[in-house]
Amino acid sequence: MPPLNVVALVSGGKDSLFSILHCMANGHHVIALGNLHPEQSSLQDMDSFMYQTVGHNMIDLIAQCLELPLYRQAITGSAVSTSKTYAASNGHQSTDEVENMSALLTRIKSEHPTVNAVSTGAILSDYQRTRVESVAIRLGLTPLSYLWQYPFLPPYDERQLLSDMSVVGQDSRIIKVASGSLDEAFLWTNVADVRAIARLTKAAERFGQLGDGAVVGEGGEYETLTIDGPSPLWKQRIEVPDAARHITNGEGGTAVIHLSQASLVRKSQPGETHLPRIPALWDHTFDAFRDSIHAEMQERLPRQEYVERMGRPLSTIRTFTSSSEAVDITANLVAPGKSAADQTYQIISDLKEIYKIDSTSVSHTTILLRSMNDFPTINKIYGNFFNAPNPPSRVTVACGDALPKDVRVSISLNHNTNQQREGLHVQSQSYWAPANIGPYSQAIAIIKPRLTESSSASSLVYIAGQIPLVPATMEMHAPTPTTPVRLAIEQTLLSAQHLFRIGQIMKVNLFLGALVFIGRDAVSDTLSYVHAAAHVWTALHQRPTSTFDDDSEGQDEDVDVWDLKHGLGRSGVSMGEPKSTYRDTVQKACVPPFFAAEVQTLPRNAPVEWCSTGWSERGAKFQVKRDEKGGQRLLWSSGDQKPLAGWVALRDEEDVQHVERMELPRCIVCTLYVAGAVPDTVVERLRPVLVPCFRLWDGDGNDLLAVLSYVVAR
Repeated sequence: MPPLNVVALVSGGKDSLFSILHCMANGHHVIALGNLHPEQSSLQDMDSFMYQTVGHNMIDLIAQCLELPLYRQAITGSAVSTSKTYAASNGHQSTDEVENMSALLTRIKSEHPTVNAVSTGAILSDYQRTRVESVAIRLGLTPLSYLWQYPFLPPYDERQLLSDMSVVGQDSRIIKVASGSLDEAFLWTNVADVRAIARLTKAAERFGQLGDGAVVGEGGEYETLTIDGPSPLWKQRIEVPDAARHITNGEGGTAVIHLSQASLVRKSQPGETHLPRIPALWDHTFDAFRDSIHAEMQERLPRQEYVERMGRPLSTIRTFTSSSEAVDITANLVAPGKSAADQTYQIISDLKEIYKIDSTSVSHTTILLRSMNDFPTINKIYGNFFNAPNPPSRVTVACGDALPKDVRVSISLNHNTNQQREGLHVQSQSYWAPANIGPYSQAIAIIKPRLTESSSASSLVYIAGQIPLVPATMEMHAPTPTTPVRLAIEQTLLSAQHLFRIGQIMKVNLFLGALVFIGRDAVSDTLSYVHAAAHVWTALHQRPTSTFDDDSEGQDEDVDVWDLKHGLGRSGVSMGEPKSTYRDTVQKACVPPFFAAEVQTLPRNAPVEWCSTGWSERGAKFQVKRDEKGGQRLLWSSGDQKPLAGWVALRDEEDVQHVERMELPRCIVCTLYVAGAVPDTVVERLRPVLVPCFRLWDGDGNDLLAVLSYVVAR
């Protein structure tokens, strides 16, 4: 991607300054600093939900050290909206403290018209991240949050962030403690010192749990002030004599160090550039599969001749509505119009005027286009309707001439006004997973009511289609040089990793099957992608034969391998044995159904797009039951073994007749993927979301006429 011109929001703490280094490591230009401070300059630390203000009197010195222009804005108002997400259109924007950021960034843009991105140090805080994103998107700025989910990225050690700061020479001092596990002895400690990391880890273990962010201060356990860092960012460093540091104790065990008489010291001539480690693209589990799947495919890849199955386009596409306690479905909405834009305007109008659907009640959408060239125009109209926080997740594909002749767009929706829902809507670029490239959420979870007081909470998780974008650059993953088979594996595996990372945050322990779309406009060897995806899906659901961290074998119990590699153990003090933060939530030894479909084009002309729905229920176990008619059902392993979801492969007319006769459980979501003629009587009976494709395959690479997917009402 082309370099961005970044304004870095800085509090003076470790994370906002370290984020600047990551902007530089990714080739971007940081051209200005922005800071928000208490309206009363004498106030050292105000009670703000959003901003760190302790140490704000040192911000001018930090800007001088970096030799970057600094713009500051007083914080007025308060946290009017305290929900996890933030909507500027809710009437609170004029008095909410978040809107001070909007005023600050607007002023910076007027002074620096080339600014097109904003950097933040958010690690795990949805509260902070969503508010920065709200302001940035409104102002046309790309939000960058390179530290987002950092503790859960390779090598899966919560302390790694602090260790990475130490390696590059960033010196951030603890200036406030606000946790019962931290006392004033921590004040003015370099947070990235190996001894400090060990002490913070022990303190966090007494009061928290692994991965909750306590070690890096995400829960407000401590605040820091950065006084030095590496070249070429830092030209000077801050020095504060011992006599100019004074400690004040507050209520609840808090303690703050007040600084005065600070001075700047010019650093020696800049030497080697020290930029931070960029986390590996691959999770260890996925990385291990890259070679093993390639070897297996080389041995077993069948040589099949490509034969187009779609005999004719759909002659018509009917709109269906269905309702249950769990969800309402409005499927296959189409409208007259000369252009895709005209049809989309009419569909949105029908949603509001005829179907009376409120945008905030929609959890998931499926958009079918005739041409992906219409996507930007349609996306804008669509986004004007879904303009609230946590818009629905969605899957978008272009079906080409498989759609009826005059249909340029079709939209299907899952919606319900009575369900509790939670969303994951990340719009910042990071190393974690792709940011949104449109008005949709990565995932929307529909929280199911508990059946009994003793039963576990559960949720149905709608996940957006995932394509193989490199998260940090938002460019298509296309390693070179490579072979067609290797490329298919790489792209299929990376998009699956995005699916699983989203599932991990949403606590998905079962995917209710998967369908992989393959874009014929981007792929010349379709069958390689079919077989690669099938191998990936099976591998990801097998029990691991060994731990992913084999490098630690044979090492002393109290020595971290990373310390040995980078020399952090030379002082004789070890950070201790690393405890993995890797979150593997998905049940193994239960391979859900898998199918692949070829369509015309995918978003960004991607070669592959994973589509799946997840289920989250702590402690639940499932099994797959298959029948001779191509049916696969996901059942609870305990109790009455009721079905949760199912898929039916239709290979020929006999299977179609079987579907006409079979007793389907009461469904809340039903989707029919068709690659050939299916009788209208079947479509009328199922009343499905209809997705026309050019070809369909099962996990063994067999051609199919159609695939039926359903989720059961519970």
